Amino acid sequence: MSGSPSVAQSTAPTGGQTLSGYGTSDNLETGDSVTEDLALDDQRIDGVLSFPKAEEFFAPWFAWKKRLNDKHGLKLQFSYQSSHQWLDQSLGETNAAAARLQLQGSWTLLGRGSKNTGTLTFRLENRTTLGTTLPPTSLAFQYGGIVPSGGFSDFGFALTELAWRQSLLDGRFRFVFGKISALSWYNGHALSSSLRGFQNLAMQSSLTKPSPGRGIGGGFAYEFSPQFGMVAGIHDANAKTADNPFDTIGEGEFYKSIEFRYWPTTRDRRRWDVVRLQFWHQDELEAKGTPSGHGVTFLASRLYDDKWFPFLIAGYSDGNASLMKKDVTAGLGIAIDTQHRAARDVFGVAVSWGEPSNPLLREQITSEVFYRFTLVQNVVITPSVQWVKNPAATAAFDEVLTAGLRLRVTF
Repeated sequence: MSGSPSVAQSTAPTGGQTLSGYGTSDNLETGDSVTEDLALDDQRIDGVLSFPKAEEFFAPWFAWKKRLNDKHGLKLQFSYQSSHQWLDQSLGETNAAAARLQLQGSWTLLGRGSKNTGTLTFRLENRTTLGTTLPPTSLAFQYGGIVPSGGFSDFGFALTELAWRQSLLDGRFRFVFGKISALSWYNGHALSSSLRGFQNLAMQSSLTKPSPGRGIGGGFAYEFSPQFGMVAGIHDANAKTADNPFDTIGEGEFYKSIEFRYWPTTRDRRRWDVVRLQFWHQDELEAKGTPSGHGVTFLASRLYDDKWFPFLIAGYSDGNASLMKKDVTAGLGIAIDTQHRAARDVFGVAVSWGEPSNPLLREQITSEVFYRFTLVQNVVITPSVQWVKNPAATAAFDEVLTAGLRLRVTF
């Protein structure tokens, strides 16, 4: 079931070059998405350093991927990414590191070459710690924070997506069903990615909505006009990404959402120029003791001059089904050294305020600054700093700093 593609590389790079000829992507997701990765990571982005001999060595590999797609409609992508984070003060552990190794792809089995396609998407991955006790997803809890400082966990090997995506009515109506993410569809923006954008989850979307793992779910999207559309879905509210999705779907407890979208500019800028309004409801989770809840989220973003990317996120929830009762996040992405709407380097800064659903916890302010640069083609490095004021779950610290370093290699 979605730019102008500079601040997060390019989904529609006018005149830009690709490595395997995958071209543009008109997906409806953001963040940690298979379709997003396939489109963005195939763009040729020259690095700070250049090694022509190495590029020549790998050229046959990308040529083989192109032939595979041209002949069979199969797109493949491999990637390795790691994240290291360090705290300046802590109640326990002071550092965390983890790696993600991924094989993902899409196989268009119906309607190739048309707008009415049927596509199977999949992702296999292995997530492990790297010589530390904790992964980055757990590090914030060491200083009393309640918002994960990174999207790198350590669940091991898992099939994290297997879904069928169908387009009809010349692409105006789409539906998806299978093991999918409930997070990447709603209230996300162009830098909502633990792999290539902000790492702290507060900067990626509103935390007033629930966050079930990848599990059985389905949804549909319909475009009423080139400027207005909607996305609606239902997801297993008890899903755990690394577990068998059929272990929890039988409990019959669901997260349901409908999001209305307004795109003020042209189709190729949809991922950047968008206003989203989401309404959600989650059933009571009986085994976990989580009451039912509902809420609303809002997001607005715009890309100016293919360089400046401001965004605003807000949310409100009624009940304790989500982490936050209220939150507001504002941020800015700046594309550097753009060519054909693709940025080699990206600077990002954002700040978020959140009032927890649990009244015993403190209001927390979270901020992040990162600089993502392409060292060499297909190798991206991102140093970052996060600052948290008033960690919600403890009064032991008034403020905490988290330094981070992320590596991503794609091929």
